[in-house]
Amino acid sequence: MKRYETDVRDGVLFLETDDGWIEIGSLDGICELIGGETYVLEYDEQQRSVSWLDTDAEGKLSFDVRETLREMSYDKEFVANIESVDADTMDGEYSMRASVFADLMIAIWESKGDL
Repeated sequence: MKRYETDVRDGVLFLETDDGWIEIGSLDGICELIGGETYVLEYDEQQRSVSWLDTDAEGKLSFDVRETLREMSYDKEFVANIESVDADTMDGEYSMRASVFADLMIAIWESKGDL
């Protein structure tokens, strides 16, 4: 299954598609939409009982949003969802594409692998 990469150029996040690269939005703006530079997930006792999950004593897992976004890759369905959003439509101060991308990332992270 093909995975589609991300790229950051001059502070702007791009997403690979079958036809080339599309602009998502500024990495600064996406971090703001997500809620900051660091994202924290909370796991209950049962969830954190798996050996591979490295949470703190309170069951929290923190990660750097910028670093994580730079390293992520996506499936065709995710790319198609983002690509279908008009890059010129604005959602307040951010493009609708950046807002949808941020919302989907939050949903993915909060699902903790259970989409």
